[in-house]
Amino acid sequence: MKKIKITYWIITACTLAGFALSAFNEIAHSSKNFVETTQLLGYPVYFLTLLGVAKIIGILVLLVPKYYRLKEWAYAGFTIDCISAFWSEMAVGNPMGSIKSVVVFMFVMLSYYLLLKMERGSMNKSHENTSDSRKMGTFY
Repeated sequence: MKKIKITYWIITACTLAGFALSAFNEIAHSSKNFVETTQLLGYPVYFLTLLGVAKIIGILVLLVPKYYRLKEWAYAGFTIDCISAFWSEMAVGNPMGSIKSVVVFMFVMLSYYLLLKMERGSMNKSHENTSDSRKMGTFY
């Protein structure tokens, strides 16, 4: 269980660092090239700010302990972001640009998979502790 937890945090930290850099660039409209690429993909410039703020919220949710249901929504948002990036790059004829979104998507899925393994591990431990009390007739 400890190995899974360490691996989860390493993968998640790498994933969130990439999303944090992306969010900063989107909110700050940091480079002219970044804005031009967004317009080339067919999105308005204000969409960058919206996307950056959503990524920051997702990052914060994944860093806060507990709240597994919110974490699932954050993973769903990051998944939609990766799929949209892939599709956008392919639509404008840039298959090499879509490779990055596939790699990021794999990191998101690996992080989510490890979170589920940790959650199941903690549920199994709590189930073992509560099964004795249920035998004695205690329900909650």
